[in-house]
Amino acid sequence: MSPVIALLRAVNVGGRTVKAAQLRAVAEGLGHTQVTTYVNSGNLVLVPSGPASAVGPGLAGALVEELGFDVPVITRSLAQWDAIVDRLPFADEASADPSHLVLYCWDGPPGSTDFDPTPYGKESVAFAGHETYAYFPDGIGRSKLTLPVLEKATGRTGTARNWNTVLALQRLARERA
Repeated sequence: MSPVIALLRAVNVGGRTVKAAQLRAVAEGLGHTQVTTYVNSGNLVLVPSGPASAVGPGLAGALVEELGFDVPVITRSLAQWDAIVDRLPFADEASADPSHLVLYCWDGPPGSTDFDPTPYGKESVAFAGHETYAYFPDGIGRSKLTLPVLEKATGRTGTARNWNTVLALQRLARERA
């Protein structure tokens, strides 16, 4: 089976703590193999025990039971992740300043891609498939272009990872292929 990358939304912020060991144990309890986490922000790479499409709902359900709160889980196969990396619209920025490049993964295709980031500052935004790429030249920390702003614009729930994390997850998934 091909590896799957699972991204948990909004964990280890605001009292929604999920330890990496706990996350691995939940995934392994579902029968997934070669389970690993990357940094303690809800990144999981695994080889699924069944259909890749069942990984997200299965993890989300098991995490509710384990933690007592809802944790949205967005998944991508290794092939999908490779395509995300390949279609990067900000290659120069990724080379020069990868920590300021952010990938937003949505739970489905954006309802709208008609979004103008100009009112939010110098940020650049590009939509492709179920993802949005954003470059924050001054960093994401003080930007007014936040995940809730993009969720409202797209009509989707999502989660964000910086480009360094995107590449690390790709490497971990390829090691399991």
